[in-house]
Amino acid sequence: MDKISELDDAAQQPGGERNEQVSSPAERMREKAVEVIEPIKEQAREAAERQKDAGAEQIGGVARAVHGAASELEKELPHAASYVHEAADRLERAAAELRERSLDDLFASLSQFARNQPATFFGSAVFAGFALSRFLKSSASDRS
Repeated sequence: MDKISELDDAAQQPGGERNEQVSSPAERMREKAVEVIEPIKEQAREAAERQKDAGAEQIGGVARAVHGAASELEKELPHAASYVHEAADRLERAAAELRERSLDDLFASLSQFARNQPATFFGSAVFAGFALSRFLKSSASDRS
């Protein structure tokens, strides 16, 4: 990528015909790179959007299940059930926020959180990785 920058810099300097010749191949190379990368980038963005929506649906489903469990608890432990309903409400809000926000907003928020709370972010990432690996292992053993 440094060569492209050097060619661009050389092309922008005053100096005549040689700079025009340098600019033309550099510009064509950049345009070709954009033509190749842009569709791939768009496909990745669409896949990420689908996964984001699927994740929001999963969180919403968990929230509904937690509300159901809380309803069952109301008969036996009404005070505890209110805490469980509150947790389900938070899950519903998280699902709604995930549905409504763009990927760029989510990445910006995540990046800001990582800068503000690096230890919490790292711990959460480790926990999420552990949970994901356990889930994948259990899914693999269910198939065999």
